[in-house]
Amino acid sequence: MATVLMLGGTPQLAWAAEHNLLLDVVVNGYPIGEIGDFVMREGILLSTRNELRDLGFRVPGNLSPEAGDLIDLRRLQGVTLHLDEAGQTLMITATDGALLPTLLAVNTAPGRNVAMESGTGATLNYDLNANASKGRNGASGLLDVRAFSPKGVLKSGMLVYAGEGQRNPGTASVIRLDSSYTFSDTSSLRRYRMGDFITGGLTWTRPVRLGGAQFTSDFSMRPDLVTFPLPSLNGSAAVPSTVDVLVNGNRLLSREVRAGPFEIAQLPVVTGAGTVALTVTNALGRQVVTTLPFYASADLLAPGLQTFSAQAGAVRRNWGQVSNDYGPGAASATWRRGLSPNLTVEGSAETTAGTFMAGAGAVMNVGNLAVLNVAAAGSSGAANRGTRLSTGVQRVSTRFSFGTSLAVAGKYFRDIAAINGDPVPRFQFSASGGMSLGALGSLGMSYTRVKRDSAVTSFTLLGGITDAGRLQTARVLSASYSIQFRGVSLYATTFRDFDRSGSSGVSIGLTLPLGPRSSVSASMGNNAGSAYRQVQAQQSAVSVGDWGYQAFAADGAAAHQFAQVQYKAPWALMSAGVDRSGNDTTLSLQSQGALSFIDGGVFTSNIINDSFALVTTDGLAGVHVLHENRIAGITDAKGRLLIPDLRGFDVNYLAIDPTDIPPDATLNIATREVRLPDKSGIVLRFAVSISHGALIYLHDAAGDAIPVGSSATLQATGVSVPVGYDGQAYVEGLAAHNQLTIVRADGKRCLAGFDYEAIPGNIPTLGPLTCQDMKP
Repeated sequence: MATVLMLGGTPQLAWAAEHNLLLDVVVNGYPIGEIGDFVMREGILLSTRNELRDLGFRVPGNLSPEAGDLIDLRRLQGVTLHLDEAGQTLMITATDGALLPTLLAVNTAPGRNVAMESGTGATLNYDLNANASKGRNGASGLLDVRAFSPKGVLKSGMLVYAGEGQRNPGTASVIRLDSSYTFSDTSSLRRYRMGDFITGGLTWTRPVRLGGAQFTSDFSMRPDLVTFPLPSLNGSAAVPSTVDVLVNGNRLLSREVRAGPFEIAQLPVVTGAGTVALTVTNALGRQVVTTLPFYASADLLAPGLQTFSAQAGAVRRNWGQVSNDYGPGAASATWRRGLSPNLTVEGSAETTAGTFMAGAGAVMNVGNLAVLNVAAAGSSGAANRGTRLSTGVQRVSTRFSFGTSLAVAGKYFRDIAAINGDPVPRFQFSASGGMSLGALGSLGMSYTRVKRDSAVTSFTLLGGITDAGRLQTARVLSASYSIQFRGVSLYATTFRDFDRSGSSGVSIGLTLPLGPRSSVSASMGNNAGSAYRQVQAQQSAVSVGDWGYQAFAADGAAAHQFAQVQYKAPWALMSAGVDRSGNDTTLSLQSQGALSFIDGGVFTSNIINDSFALVTTDGLAGVHVLHENRIAGITDAKGRLLIPDLRGFDVNYLAIDPTDIPPDATLNIATREVRLPDKSGIVLRFAVSISHGALIYLHDAAGDAIPVGSSATLQATGVSVPVGYDGQAYVEGLAAHNQLTIVRADGKRCLAGFDYEAIPGNIPTLGPLTCQDMKP
């Protein structure tokens, strides 16, 4: 449709000269509430591209501007213009296609503008155990040490054994676990790692441990980023209206929109199947309701997003048993990319010891009903080649969920794991389903069937098979039922292993909560023909100062009794227990905690799984520190407290209680938002300074109070303060000897000298001081 310009009551020749116009804009009969900046040139109305877009009009990118980089409004498609000169109003009639949609945002991503901080230091996490049983005493420990700086994280883990009954009776032994250096680039969401690691993989590949180098993408560095496709809505309002969006019956958004198209992008929804209801209500109360189904899955990538992992090194064998057992070299790479909201493609390749494997796959949203995945891979080594095909489908909903997968591999299909002793399953099928019965509880059932080679005896250096064991088959069926009634949970489970004679079982039980941290449970059942009964009571130690306990007893063929008590101190989680199984009784002690080295000191805390912050208040003791609005502790005698449970890459809210700051101290800021890399730590300083202030009463030579409106200036600092009623002035920055210059409202000046002695935690009151008049 061509654009028509009608000038209300004014001949077009009257606009021969060029001049600017500021016009109230009315679209389809309704003011948009904005003033537009236009130019009238020889009777033609023009404006800039950005101005037109700000007013809500579509301006094609290929629309060439006139002189002065201005757009002729007559060239806009689907638009009719009427200019009311007297009313300084531009009235526009436009189709939906000529208007930009009004963008409605549900929320904004928090934490994007909080700068990343990183300190320099080290942390040692430890989990120490000591056991005594019939003269066989032993100890073990799991240690994890890491050093961090803005340049990355260097870490290593180890298992330590000592004493009898351990890995090497009577001797101490140390087994190294993973050692690596990692640099995380938060700007590109990439990680670079040297050392020991687990290879990246897909659902149809098998990760292995390597010692070498790895380069991978990692969206966990952006916790606010949703990587899977989210549903979007668009619509049009003929008149100004109210738009309401409900997801699964819960109101998500309510906004006022002007007449024209609108769009709501990326509705935040939980994964699984659901419905979105869009309601448009005009001023007369008329409603238009549109209901749409959606299916959200974390298995899909949003369009344009991609992930990858590339690594090479030597295969790590016997991890957790031998420190430095490395095998042949290997390399692998994986890649995924979201092509559309309903399709994600993926590929993988790996090679080792003369064997090469590559494959491709896809994940698809099928009609907002379920997610379907398919993949095909092939391997080649020496004279042997093989293929592997896999597929699966999954649906998750509030009432009924199911999933099934099937994978078939040829006899000669091999990957890195298979070459190093872990055979590829020849046949793998699984199916599971669950149903919610509302107040009547929920049902679940699963079936698994696997066929695999029992062992692979050896391979040639080029990947050929010289001997393979016979096929082993496993078929297991299980079912479960659970229900909750007034806080009590009841459950029943049963299973059947079809390939092991007599291997079946059934159990029933209940759990009764006693409080927010405690519960008691009891169960009974039969496993492979052997009946048993057991009861357990427990209370978890969650916060510092909590006591916890666990007591367990079972009879039947496997009689077993166990009791443990726990205490969560600021420096560690400690526990002591006794365990009796048959005729053996074992006593145990355990301590879990961390030592951190930062800011020139050593600090104890509970285990630091992620990151931490050392809060300092410039030496001020006894200040309460809050983490996410919960009290985390109190600063020590040096004004320091370590917070051990910060979330890496996420925004953490830390604060100190300003009421703990004494009157003679000044606190510039009491709340901080902090982001730091994972596995690292920072020093967070809340600047607290002693004000050295006093409340001073000032009188003139006649003994009368210095009048209100006068000013007092401390000569040493040059800082002036007002004088209030009764000659009161509050002055900070005092020294042992001080001089005040007072200037009264009438311009007369006087001088007062005095001594000051600080009183910790208090603001002293001085005076009245006599102010001696100064000569003009």
